[in-house]
Amino acid sequence: MTSEQDAIDTAVDAVVSAVRAGDTAALYEAVMPPAGVRTPPDEAARWFGLLLIRLALAASAACELERGCSREALSRWIADVLGPPPTPALIRGADPARIDHVAAASAAADHARYVAYTVDLMGVGLATPGEDVDPRIVDAHQAATNDKTTRINVIVLLASLAAAPSRQG
Repeated sequence: MTSEQDAIDTAVDAVVSAVRAGDTAALYEAVMPPAGVRTPPDEAARWFGLLLIRLALAASAACELERGCSREALSRWIADVLGPPPTPALIRGADPARIDHVAAASAAADHARYVAYTVDLMGVGLATPGEDVDPRIVDAHQAATNDKTTRINVIVLLASLAAAPSRQG
C-alpha cells in the first residue's frame, strides 16, 4: 500500500469518527490533504476525489443492500438512515428572523442535490462486477470534487452513512 493510500484510509476513518462525534473542527482537520493548505490545487483535487470515492465505498459497505440494487432502494435506505429531509419550513423555523423563505427553499433544494450526489456516488460500491459506470456517478463525483460547499456536504452525508449500524459491523 502506498503512503497516499494509507493517508486516505486514515482520513476516511477520521472523517467518519468526526461526523459520528459531531466534531466540526476534527472534520475540517480530517478532510485536509496531508500538506494542508500548501497542497497545490491539482493535488488537492485528486485528494478530495479519492476521499469521496473511499467514503462512498465505506458507506456502501455499511449499507444493508446487495450489489446491483436499484437506485430507488438505495435512496430509501439513505432516507431511513438520515431521516426526513429538511423542509423550507423546518429550516426557516430554526431562525425566522434571519432566514427568509427563499433562503430556506434554496437550502432545502441544495440538501436534496447533495443527497442525490450521495446516492450516485454510493453506486460505485453497489455496482455489480462488469457493470458499466453510470454517468451520474461521474457527474456527481465531478460536482462534489469541484465545489467546496458541495464537497463538504457530500462528505458529511457519506460519512454519516458509513457510520450507520449495519449488518456487516
